[in-house]
Amino acid sequence: MIQELIIKNGIRLREREDISSIKNKLSKCERISLTQSQKNDIQRFYRRVAGKEVPTYWHEYFHSRNGYFSVEYIPTSFYHKELIYRLNNYKLRHAYVDKGIYDIYFPDVNRPATIVKNINGFYYDASGAITQQEALQRCSGITEAIIKPSQEGMWGEGVNLIKSSDITDYHQLFDKYGKNFIIQERIRQDEQMSLLNPTSLNTIRVLSYRNNDGVFILYTVVRIGRMGKNIDNETAGGINADIDMATGRIKDCAYGTPSEKRIECTDCGTLLKGFEIPSYSKVIAKVKELHERLPYFRLVGWDWGIDSNSEPVLIEWNRAPDLSQTAHGPAFGEMTQMIIKETLKLEDSRYF
Repeated sequence: MIQELIIKNGIRLREREDISSIKNKLSKCERISLTQSQKNDIQRFYRRVAGKEVPTYWHEYFHSRNGYFSVEYIPTSFYHKELIYRLNNYKLRHAYVDKGIYDIYFPDVNRPATIVKNINGFYYDASGAITQQEALQRCSGITEAIIKPSQEGMWGEGVNLIKSSDITDYHQLFDKYGKNFIIQERIRQDEQMSLLNPTSLNTIRVLSYRNNDGVFILYTVVRIGRMGKNIDNETAGGINADIDMATGRIKDCAYGTPSEKRIECTDCGTLLKGFEIPSYSKVIAKVKELHERLPYFRLVGWDWGIDSNSEPVLIEWNRAPDLSQTAHGPAFGEMTQMIIKETLKLEDSRYF
């Protein structure tokens, strides 16, 4: 009973935080208020498919940003409260998303080469367990590498480019990151992807859904860094553009922070509309293959880079992915009603 009360209080707190966040975003964009008729349509839709009404701030925000109104947008508070922990197993989330053990689930997948990783205080390289002194020695020859927390992080927090010329004490760096981190070789990305922004690894975010009928791709967007930035996350000013799943080309413009309008070109001048994403079909094929290895997770957000050999490289997968509804539109598309109805029949994995 006490644990259930703690969980319920946590859910209510997260819901208040979600609403506060979207109100803040609405205050920063050119707001287009919903009509009463539109609000009525939203509530009619959610009463029918979910048996309850939802806050309409998210519908108003996405409509204000991209000009497209739909009753099928997924409010973030509803997503966190009612959907994601039915779709995905809450109890197993930390073990599965730990980047330090990707080699167990994805041993045959192209991933950034590991130099050193720390799992629960123990050091490893690509071959197996090593001592801290050996780990320090492995790092002594680094020219450029990426260091990041290996367990679940938020919006690229802690992801940094390290250069041997800038690091005088790797022991101090290890202490800063604690007992769960990974150091990997920096990916040399495909020349076409570098045209979007040469200083960041620009990634393809794929949202996939799995049920007993198979794996379905709900949307794909490309995440692009800003000039001089090393990461493409929106919190670092990055922008997102929707990819046409039929052609593998960017549909139209990109979207950045709430105060920004439509972005037609990247910081380095590359026109976005019609831009072809290299090896797009390979990425989609890999997602459909790999999602079947994650039976406890029905909804997955995948981040892929494209390396200098034009091959997809898995950066990470996300068990509670943010939904890119500004760039794409309603996250679940034509499967919205089915996914909501299917999901609400499942147990909430937070209660155990």
